[in-house]
Amino acid sequence: MERDDDVYRQDPFLQRLVITNVAEGKTLTDECRGYIAGLGPYLLANSKLKPVCRLYGDHQHAFLATLKPYLADPAFEDVPPHLQLKAAGTSYDCLAVAVPSRCPEILSGGERQLRVAVKDIFRVKGLQTSLNNKAYYSISEPAKWSADLVDSLVVNKAHIVGLTKLSSMIHAREEPMDAVDFLTPFNPRGDGYQSPAGSSSSSAAAVASYDWLDGAIGTDTSGSGRRPAMANGIWQFRPSHDSCSLEEVVTTFPLFDPPVVFSRDFGNIRQLLDSAFDEIQTSGWSSGKAYEVLYLQEYLPVPPGEQMQLIDDFIQDLRLYLPDRDCQGRPVTITKLSLREACTTTHPSDTPDDLDFYLQNVIQETYHYEYNQSSEAFREQYAADHNGSPPYVIPSVQRRWAKGAAVTPAQNEEALNKLAIYKNWLQETLFERGTEALVVLPVANAEPNYRDTVTPSPEDQSALDELFLSPILGAPDIVVPLGDISYQSRITNKVEYLPVVANLVAAPGKDHELLRVVETILSKSGRPTVVAMGSRMFPGVL
Repeated sequence: MERDDDVYRQDPFLQRLVITNVAEGKTLTDECRGYIAGLGPYLLANSKLKPVCRLYGDHQHAFLATLKPYLADPAFEDVPPHLQLKAAGTSYDCLAVAVPSRCPEILSGGERQLRVAVKDIFRVKGLQTSLNNKAYYSISEPAKWSADLVDSLVVNKAHIVGLTKLSSMIHAREEPMDAVDFLTPFNPRGDGYQSPAGSSSSSAAAVASYDWLDGAIGTDTSGSGRRPAMANGIWQFRPSHDSCSLEEVVTTFPLFDPPVVFSRDFGNIRQLLDSAFDEIQTSGWSSGKAYEVLYLQEYLPVPPGEQMQLIDDFIQDLRLYLPDRDCQGRPVTITKLSLREACTTTHPSDTPDDLDFYLQNVIQETYHYEYNQSSEAFREQYAADHNGSPPYVIPSVQRRWAKGAAVTPAQNEEALNKLAIYKNWLQETLFERGTEALVVLPVANAEPNYRDTVTPSPEDQSALDELFLSPILGAPDIVVPLGDISYQSRITNKVEYLPVVANLVAAPGKDHELLRVVETILSKSGRPTVVAMGSRMFPGVL
């Protein structure tokens, strides 16, 4: 039992055991002792047995608030408020995180009850919301209800252990040197001084750092889940849009704003999805169609060469091991495709054949416009409460608000129409080919990005960027850890390693089939399904 649970230990919990009402001359059997060992530990207080938790220090500074754990009874119609733990950790400037024992589930043989962290944009009943911004937190009231996703996790017996940090006001790609209100978390990979990326940086960094945390919930609007998954070297699944209610979630652009799940263990991804998402897509592949892997030339190959080799090896595994649905032995096709070239011959009527020209300013006129609009109530309330003073937000947020404010409603409507036309064209071009297609994408270039270096946030984003492909389509994608590449660290003066991942995208509605494909590839190729915490995903692998 001790090997499976990090909370219960025979020393000290079974050093003193008091048993009452035992007949004279009788002793406990070994079976009874083992049963008692599996139940604990509990504290007797006010004539009630209460579960005991273990406190861990958040030494990577990933959490904004930690919670007193409890299990909700599914028979209750309403989940009670969550209570803030308000306990210090074991090192300076550090919160304590309370985790419950795994003994009850181990003893019962039930499904593992996951310990989960949640990004602080999901309302949690009883707690304020910060968006990693002090001004927002100052006017935030304790939530009257939790986000549907949070309630689903609790009712399905996940343990919500705390709220994680994010990029300030969600939208900005906040690097460590940009942080003003709250310290950016530490990425454990490499030399420990690499950027954790954003916006769901702390969700990913916590999962990569702590073996006592099973998973985390974040969001991904334009790479804010995929980039941290790569930088921190973990699994991430981004479901088809509309798989989960966004009620009581602070959004910036609902069209692009699905929640995502993170874990070090691929096996936890499906359990997290089943626990958190009520409407996860289940449509399967069409029978009689062969698989096709699309290699988009706008995005591949990528430097450096070592990174591309790892991605190419994964593409070859897809070619060799994709499951054969109808047992006809059809070979998997690897197709190199240029979106720009395809547009010159298949572009929709009444639209230009130049994709870059057609999509110019679409992100500013949709995404940034909506971001400015969605923040207006916050700005107005803060100003009303502070004698007209505006709230402080970091410069990149100010610039994006300004970009959005410069867009007229008519421009926004026209840009949304362009986005819808482009989405339909992408769907036809990528997923209506007479095959079951999967798209392989990079997430970013694997290169050092030290946390003490200023990294400018991108000012002009194109809808043609690879990070916008799945958001525009509303399609599921998964970040698959592949391996790492070496670099000479100026922090440690030694060779360290950076994670490399691939991003695999399926057609909208193919969520479970995408998971099944990845599960098959991992099994047949012998690739690991679990990444380690700490400096390397796969320690000992050269």
